[in-house]
Amino acid sequence: MANKDKQMGMPDLQRDDALFETLGKQKKAKKRKIIRTVVIILVILAVVLVAGVSILQRKVRQQFASSDEEVLSAAAERGTISTVVSGSGMLLNVDTEVVSVPDGVEVTEILVAYGDTVEKGDLLAVVDMATVRTAMSTLQEEIDDLDDEISGAKGDTVSSYVSAGVMGRVKIIYGETDMLVEDVMVDHGGLAVLSLDGYMAVDIETESLREGDSVIVVLSDGEEKTGTTQKIVGKTATILVADNGPEFDEEVTVKTEAGDEIGSGKLYIHNPLMVTGYAGKIKTVNAKLNQKVSSSTTLFTLTDTSSSASYDALLRSRGEKEEVLLELLKLQRYGGLTAPISGSVYSVADLDAEEEDTEAEATSDIVTLSPDVSMSVTISVDESDILSLALDQTADVTVSSIGDEVLSGIVTEIDKTDASGAYTAVVTLDKVEGMLPGMTASVDVRIEGVDDAILIPVEALHQTSSGYYVYTSYDEESQEYGGRVDVVPGLSNDNFVEIKSGLNEGDVVYYTEDDPFANMFGGMGFGNMPGRMPNMGGNSGGMPDFGGNGSGSRPSGMPSGSGMPNFGGGGMPSGMPGGRG
Repeated sequence: MANKDKQMGMPDLQRDDALFETLGKQKKAKKRKIIRTVVIILVILAVVLVAGVSILQRKVRQQFASSDEEVLSAAAERGTISTVVSGSGMLLNVDTEVVSVPDGVEVTEILVAYGDTVEKGDLLAVVDMATVRTAMSTLQEEIDDLDDEISGAKGDTVSSYVSAGVMGRVKIIYGETDMLVEDVMVDHGGLAVLSLDGYMAVDIETESLREGDSVIVVLSDGEEKTGTTQKIVGKTATILVADNGPEFDEEVTVKTEAGDEIGSGKLYIHNPLMVTGYAGKIKTVNAKLNQKVSSSTTLFTLTDTSSSASYDALLRSRGEKEEVLLELLKLQRYGGLTAPISGSVYSVADLDAEEEDTEAEATSDIVTLSPDVSMSVTISVDESDILSLALDQTADVTVSSIGDEVLSGIVTEIDKTDASGAYTAVVTLDKVEGMLPGMTASVDVRIEGVDDAILIPVEALHQTSSGYYVYTSYDEESQEYGGRVDVVPGLSNDNFVEIKSGLNEGDVVYYTEDDPFANMFGGMGFGNMPGRMPNMGGNSGGMPDFGGNGSGSRPSGMPSGSGMPNFGGGGMPSGMPGGRG
């Protein structure tokens, strides 16, 4: 019975296994179908996305192709590009001369006014002759008094000999034959140095000595001298040795009496005295090194010794009074104040105001004259540019009040002393007709420039994280750029950039004037559209500053030279398509 049941169960189990196998196959097939469906859907979505982007690109191209943003081309040309420090200021006269009257002289009438042109010798003002004569009388008395003082001081002159002045030993001689005393004094502080107490000294680091201990001092030539420990401060011991022989600054070694080396150092004068002077030239050097001298020993003999300081001061004072006396005599001779130079009147004293103000002190400055040769303008310079300026640098100056002509000037003064950073520079230029003090002048000082450079429009240069590049072809049908060339840029300005390498003269580059399409898609890597250059510097063209422009400077100088016209105003040169206006 059991065998029968067993025989009947076998087919049922087989049927169940077959059923499970069939269901498994159906499940796997269904899973594979789902996977295939998902893959197909993803592929379709990718195709749709690419097609959508392509359609969007074409629409954007069509939009901008129909606008004013056309694709431009320009040939790389040779020209000049420069960077300048710019500023403005008021024009001032240069080399003005103030015409004055001596103290005590009264001016009764001024005969010229501001802006008048005068010739040398023309009468500028009338003076009261009574005050002139009084001033001459007073001045002559002062000169007579000075003559008496000069007579008394005439014998008070500088000695032709320089003596030791004290007892000692000569250890250093700075003065040499034909040297000026003042030069030796400025360079060394003295003509010679004496040792007063008879000792040279050397300091060594040691802990093995006590004050009063005897030591052996070995000189540089091997000679041994007996030394004494004078004092000990901390671990530093000062050793004294007789000054008869050892030289100043000589390297010596210090040993114990048993011969053990303790330390070493350079000798110095223990108690020095400078021998000084202030005038004359050294004729002979009488002093000798290690010479024992007394206070009266002559160390130097001098020539060309001038008079004493007091005598010289009296002579200078008399000379100044002689000049004033000459001015008074000219006033008396010509009847008033005359022009010392030819030029124009820059300023005139207000005599009426002085008469009304009884407490005001009368001025001696009557008229200021300008020779009308040069004018100057002072400009402020930023701290980032002040070190780029140098004297005699050229500058372009324009004075709008008299026209658009560009005048040539040079940097004549640079003030770098203002701790607040408000530095200034003075530019001087020739005075031309119509120029007046107070007019505003604009100045461009060229601080950096490149001549005969390869130049392209600044908008044709593009940037990535790895460098700079340009496009040298453009397909009008596909509206795609090509011929990408890596370049190395140099100096740039608002319109052009120097290309140091990567392009040759005549190579053509392609770009758009404003390139809004690149702003939208340039960073996404779609197609071959050029990416817009980020604004990394202060230039309005969006160009980074390749040439080292600092704050306060601006690029200037449009390209000029072979094949590239020199023009201003920021527009593209004639013959080149488009450009930034």
